[in-house]
Amino acid sequence: MLIAIPLGIKCACNQYGKFDYFCTFFCMVSMAFPSFFLGNMVIKWFAVDLGWFETGGIATAGSGFTGFRLFLDQAWHLVLPMFVLTVLSIGGLMRYTRTNTLEVLNADYIRTARAKGLSENKVVYKHVFRNTLIPLVTQLAFTLPSLFGGAMITETIFDIPGIGKVAYDAIQIGDIPLAMGYNMFIAVLTVAGILLADLMYAVVDPRVKIRK
Repeated sequence: MLIAIPLGIKCACNQYGKFDYFCTFFCMVSMAFPSFFLGNMVIKWFAVDLGWFETGGIATAGSGFTGFRLFLDQAWHLVLPMFVLTVLSIGGLMRYTRTNTLEVLNADYIRTARAKGLSENKVVYKHVFRNTLIPLVTQLAFTLPSLFGGAMITETIFDIPGIGKVAYDAIQIGDIPLAMGYNMFIAVLTVAGILLADLMYAVVDPRVKIRK
């Protein structure tokens, strides 16, 4: 979010510029890559060829690290999977932000704000940005189940014992109770995310009021 939303707004404010074309090309490429392909590529480049990272697991085998050293070791092992998940999720959110920002920039009240003599930064970050968030809140509602539901393919490729990989292993061995519990867990998180989005509408949209 911290990368995609500012990029989308920047691209919309510089429509058809070099920066817009570059970011659009990058997003199209990132959206086209499947997670298993990009994951194997970064393992080949940064773990096998360059030797900067371990090829799998969440900690160095047999290191015996404890405390803060263990935390740093685990964080280093999570760099590559975090990179893969971030790159794959930037494209769609950035394009969605760019499209919504372009619609807001062409609105009548934005032309009125500019006609009053407001600076471009105030127009963009005070008026355009807040109204861009209204449709984005709906999409971000499904971020909650994706955060806690794990990334099944990415965790499997990097051999990380996350929730997604545990659910995948349960399906492989036919552990029906665990698989059903995982699906119920995702369903509850989805409902909670939608509820949170409804509440956030009252924050980003002044037309929405929460009443008893």
